[in-house]
Formats: sequence, C-alpha cells, structure tokens
Amino acid sequence: TEVIPHLLEDELRNGSPSLEQAVLAIAPKLEGSYAFLALSLDDPGKIVGTRKNNPLIVGVADHSYYISSDALAFSRYTHQLMTLEDSEVVMLSPQKLDFFDAMGNKLTKQSRKLEENWADNHKDGYPFFMLKEIMEQPHMLEKTMQQDEKKFNEIALDILRARQVIITACGTSRYAALVGRYLFSKVGRKFSDVVMASEFTYFADSVDKNTVVIAVSQSGETADVIEGVKAARAAGAEIISVVNRPNSLLANLSHRVIYLNCGPEVGVAATKTFLSQLAVFYLLSFSMVNSFDEAQRQLSNICHKVSEALDCNNDRVIKLSEQLKDKNDFYYIARGINFAIASEGALKLKEISYIHAEGMPAGELKHGTLALIEKGTPVVAICPADYTYSATLSNAMEARSRGAYIIGVSDKESDIYDFWIKIPQVDELLYPMVAVVPLQLLAYHLAITRGCDPDRPRNLAKSVTVK
Repeated sequence: TEVIPHLLEDELRNGSPSLEQAVLAIAPKLEGSYAFLALSLDDPGKIVGTRKNNPLIVGVADHSYYISSDALAFSRYTHQLMTLEDSEVVMLSPQKLDFFDAMGNKLTKQSRKLEENWADNHKDGYPFFMLKEIMEQPHMLEKTMQQDEKKFNEIALDILRARQVIITACGTSRYAALVGRYLFSKVGRKFSDVVMASEFTYFADSVDKNTVVIAVSQSGETADVIEGVKAARAAGAEIISVVNRPNSLLANLSHRVIYLNCGPEVGVAATKTFLSQLAVFYLLSFSMVNSFDEAQRQLSNICHKVSEALDCNNDRVIKLSEQLKDKNDFYYIARGINFAIASEGALKLKEISYIHAEGMPAGELKHGTLALIEKGTPVVAICPADYTYSATLSNAMEARSRGAYIIGVSDKESDIYDFWIKIPQVDELLYPMVAVVPLQLLAYHLAITRGCDPDRPRNLAKSVTVK
C-alpha cells in the first residue's frame, strides 16, 4: 500500500495525462491480489479504482456514486450496482462514471439490482447484529431449504460419480463441511475429505478431472478458497460452490452454485450462515438417495426445534455467562457428527469474547488435554442421546473427576452435569442444528458480560481476502 502511491506519483510526474491512465500503467506491475482506490491532488475530483482477485463494486444512485468491496456498505443509499472484472479500472467523478479494460478502452456496463433481501441490514431492535442473526435462524432455515430439487439431484449424481470428493473451506464453513462429510457418508454412502482451504493447494497434485471440489464460503471472496479453487479448476475438477453472497468471485469460478438464501450476515462471527450450510449438506446427502422431499420435510420440522432451543436457553445462558465470565479457558468435547459442533462452539467463544477455547473429539481429551483440566475449568460436553451418548458422557466424567465444571448440552439430563443446557430431541443426524444454537448464545452473552463488541471483534474481518 505504500508502494502503490509512489508508483502513481512517478507515473503522473512522467507525463500520464490523468489519474486513471496512471492506474492503468502501474497495475500490471503489481504482484498478488488487490483492490484499491486512488485520489490525487494533481487530478482532483476523481476516485479511480481497480482490482485483481479481490472484489470491488460500484453503487449507482440518481445523483451520486459509491464504491466498496461489499455492496452492503452502500445498500441504504442505492440498490443499483456494477461490478469490475480483474484488471478493469473505474473512474468516478461528480459528473460521470467511466469503466476501462486493461488496455484503456472504454467499457459499457449495465447496472443490476441488489437482491431485495440483501438491502435489509438493520438490527430490527436488537442491540447487536449477532443476536439478531442468532434469533432469526429458524426463519432463515425455511428460506434455505427452498431449493431446486432438480439441481440438487444433478449435483448429488455428480458427487456420487466422482472418483474423489473434496470439500474445502475455512473457519466456521469448514466445521459445516465436517458435518457434511458425516452426512455424505452416513446417508449417501459416499466418502469425502475435508481440506482446510489454506492447505488445499498443497494437495493439488491429486486433483484431476475425476474430482469434485465443493467449496464452502459465506462471502465467496475468501482468498485461500479462491486460490485452491483456481488450481483445482485448472486441473480439470468440477467446482461446486456453496455461498451466501450473490455475485461473488467464487460463484463466477464455479460450474454449479448453491446459494444459502439467508440474506446478509453483518456480524463478523458466522451464525445463521452456519446453520444454512448444514441445511444445504443435509439436502445434498438425501438427494444422493433420491429423498430430497424427505429432507425438506425434516428441515421444516427442525425449524421449530431450533426456535425451542433458543427460547428455553437464552435466559439461562445469560446467568451462566455471569457465572463464568472470569474464566480464561474453555474446552468443548463431542463425538461423531457432533464433533464439528464442539469446534464451532469453541471458535465462536474465541472470536468474540477473547477467551481461549478448544474444541476436540471427546476421545482425544485424555491424549494430552486432560493435563490442562483443573478445579473449575469449564468443559462443554455436547452429549445428545444418540449413538455417541455413553462414550461422550464417560469422557465428561473423566474431566469432572479432575475438577472440571461440566456444562452438558443434551436432551437427556445427567447428574454428571454441573449445568444442563437442554436441547430438543431430534433425529441423530439433526442434533448439530439444535446443539450449536445455545453455544452461539453462550459465546454472545459471555462477550457482552466481558464488555466486548460481538459484532466487531478485534483483529478480525468478515471476509478474509488476504492469504
């Protein structure tokens, strides 16, 4: 960012007739990915922007223009937008808006309308976007499940036919992918692997035309995901993306796109998009056995269960947060399909309350981590009454015998729990959807009691567009 102004300054001093011409001249010299805007005292009244592998979007109103990496930034002012492709340049002034290709030729672009549900980014009376997005999850699940059955059946068939299936994602999306892997195996009898997006390119040698890559990203702009997908596509793989934001880089790189349809998520910590990603994997796995309708029916029922999990736990979790606000270490354990929920619960806590937290398979607790348990250490045991119940409860007992404070997340009460977070009884494949909701509330309320802003955690960004 310091080099770019110097390059522009040199270009203008050496005779570039305008700021936009200077930007066109220096852009080919830049390595890596970028999106930047330039202003110059020597050419006032202009904003010039360009991009490569990072988003840049122009908003168009009756008497004004806006430019941002995210249309949400100007959605309250205009719903009309234009996007830039790689290496294109835009020049904004009070009088006009011009686009150029990399050779400096003028381009004609048509504006398109921002989807209506993406224009709504208000808190609706909630103190923070995160709480709003947690509480609206039942409604958003209903929107997510309204997918095209034919498209899902076609994608499911591609997955079943593929020699290998790789799911790649980062952060919360990766934990959704881990649940998806269990669903693919349990329901569709199809093995798949989940590869962290930042590591995916190191496995590129094994990707070929017989590979299906499922890329999961809320924003569709995550740099590590984009890089891996480009390498996989160049190797001949079929790319299927699961994204939330419309008009993303990832969607443009994909052969098929599944949209979450859950509207904008403003809070940095993902909540409703995680649940929607789980719903998409649920629909895909059941599509592998021609049971898309059954999956929709099950998801319709789970909406009410998610509401129940929210309603019965919010006040109790507030009290628990007050009790535990001074703790500096949390451990989350679970087994099977619920293991990813332990990791996601720990991630939420780290992100917004700045408490050290680890999520792990319950069976791994005794392989090192048990040495860190001391009197009063909170251990969250996700222990629904399913095939993992007895083994997970046994691991919780091991922790309690070392002094841990056991928080049980279950539909079945136990004397082992020091605090019971009750969840509704559901089918064993759907427990992740009802178990994660109170963990989101726990992270949120702990952040509030510790004086943190859950919408804007320090050092983090909603879309990670750098490697």
